[in-house]
Amino acid sequence: MPIKLALTLGLSVLLVYTLIQKVAPSLLKIAIFGSVFAGIYFVWLPDHATVVANWLGVGRGTDLVIYVWILLSFAIGLNLHFKVRAARQDITELTRALAIASAREPG
Repeated sequence: MPIKLALTLGLSVLLVYTLIQKVAPSLLKIAIFGSVFAGIYFVWLPDHATVVANWLGVGRGTDLVIYVWILLSFAIGLNLHFKVRAARQDITELTRALAIASAREPG
C-alpha cells in the first residue's frame, strides 16, 4: 500500500506541474494528463493494465506501461529540443542585430 500512495503522489505532482506550465503545447498537456490519470488508475488496479495490454497485443501490463513511458519521454525530449533550438535562433538573431547596431563606420 505505501508504494501505491508514493506513486499516486508522484503522479499528482506531475499533474500539478503540468497545470502550472502555461507555455506547454496543448497536445503534450493532453498526453500528460491522460498518462497521469491512466497511471493512477493502473497503480490502484494493476490487473487492469494487463487486460488492456493483452487487448493491445502486449504481453504484460508492465510492458505496456514501459512502452507508454518511452513514448512520452521521447515526446518531452523532442519538445525540449525544439525549445532549445528556438532559443538558440533567438540568441543568434539578437546577437546579429546587436552587432549591426553597434557597428562603426571605418575610418
